[in-house]
Amino acid sequence: MAENQIPSSFNDFFVAEVNNATEQKQLTLEEKFSQERNNWTKRIREMSVKMKKIFDIQELMGTVYNDRQLALEYYHMLLSLLIRVNKEYRAQYTKKYDHYSFGSQKRFPNETTKNNQILSEMEDIISKKESMNNMLKYMESTVKTIDNIIYGMKYRIEIEQISRGK
Repeated sequence: MAENQIPSSFNDFFVAEVNNATEQKQLTLEEKFSQERNNWTKRIREMSVKMKKIFDIQELMGTVYNDRQLALEYYHMLLSLLIRVNKEYRAQYTKKYDHYSFGSQKRFPNETTKNNQILSEMEDIISKKESMNNMLKYMESTVKTIDNIIYGMKYRIEIEQISRGK
């Protein structure tokens, strides 16, 4: 998947593969998110470096809004995927709850033990859900950081003008 390309569907996001010449290796969701976090961290660092030099601010002004829009689109794509994961989670939970409440020979002394049994069987989807929530929080903070850089550009230019005596 290209660096700036956002997956267009739910399946593209969860089934993305890295093609090697001889083998295909499927990345886990955590690895994908780790790569994305590293990518966004690198972009933020590049923006911060450009803030230091007044001559680089013009280039920064050209790219910062594009990067903010990409971060925002990625955030909303993750949000829509989380909605689908939550829908799948609720469907699985309901099915398992009904099974253990009415269809199973196994009896539980209380609701807590039944709930723990169900949640232990749903470990994969719970892991996806928690990873996506974590990544959503990261992307929300990334958008706020980019907003702060946009806000800071004006003051960086003013400071430079003051230092030149204008």
